[in-house]
Amino acid sequence: MAGTAVEVGFTDKLENPLLFSPEYFPSKIGGHPAWLNPSNLPLVPTCPYCTDPLIFFAQIYAGLDRPGNGYHRAIFLFCCRRGSCYKDGQQPIKAFRSQIAADNPYYGLQDVPEGDADTNTIGVNKSFAKSHNGHMAICGVCGCRAPLKCSKCHQVAYCSKQHQKFDWQDHKHSCTPSKTLPLPSYLTKSTLLFREFDIMIEREKEREKENLSEELLAKIKEQSSEYSTMTAADEESLTKEYGVDGDPVFTKFKERVSRDPQQVLRYSRHDTPLWPTAANRCETVPVCGVCGGERSFEVQFLPTLLYVLDVGKESDGVDWASIVVWTCREDCEVDEYVEEFCWVQQYPAETKSK
Repeated sequence: MAGTAVEVGFTDKLENPLLFSPEYFPSKIGGHPAWLNPSNLPLVPTCPYCTDPLIFFAQIYAGLDRPGNGYHRAIFLFCCRRGSCYKDGQQPIKAFRSQIAADNPYYGLQDVPEGDADTNTIGVNKSFAKSHNGHMAICGVCGCRAPLKCSKCHQVAYCSKQHQKFDWQDHKHSCTPSKTLPLPSYLTKSTLLFREFDIMIEREKEREKENLSEELLAKIKEQSSEYSTMTAADEESLTKEYGVDGDPVFTKFKERVSRDPQQVLRYSRHDTPLWPTAANRCETVPVCGVCGGERSFEVQFLPTLLYVLDVGKESDGVDWASIVVWTCREDCEVDEYVEEFCWVQQYPAETKSK
């Protein structure tokens, strides 16, 4: 994915888990991360509020049109599973960027032949056997870098004491010394993970019919920046005038998303997010922590994704209006996974209480 045209993503079930292996450069939701660079994995990010390890949420493969560093490129997003951490503007999420050149130690220069995964075989690229089993140990629960190992069997690795404790109820039944290597991470499942889906990317549909007049769009643009200071009377007036929820920003959001109602993400480099609500938007994006240059918008995850993942119904379930990721505008060269800036937009308190 590249360029400034808006692309939208849809979830799709993938029956063969081999297609989630790193060699196929997947864009995916949930499960374990399919790490692009199998070396130099980051330590598992932790929630700054509850201190639990963050759980892999999504990755987007977005290679650049250059043979050097960035030819293969992916964005990884991690989130806290505790809904109580998503309040009062808290940001229990982290995003990472990884880039490698076309000529690298892990993947061949040729494409993986079509059909290999459908017959349960792995393609001819260089690295599959090494990518998750030879370079760095991977947590048996979440798929992140794992500096710890089970002290009894020495076969299963963990990113943290929390995940080792979480896994013990299952692992204790098979915890015996063995020469058999554990299954690759993309073949294992844990109830702690988000449900796994493939992401299908398509160009956003053109507007078939203009539901909003140019005059109305001008009003939305003018008033959206003032919405957070509106009185109850103003909001009631807007509700009668626009006929939808009283939030002109939501009016614009709803009209745009209606072109592809099942979309779960929006991708458009150097564009702007499509905020679902005027409240709790990110106002300041910090510069790149590597080169000091500006960051620009790259990808946005929509609240429809929570419905697909069947989360948010629990007593401490996750709920948010949008997650937006900004990355280095110049795609500065990096050898390790570098943290980028992401923002979880929360619904206004009065909306949640309804």
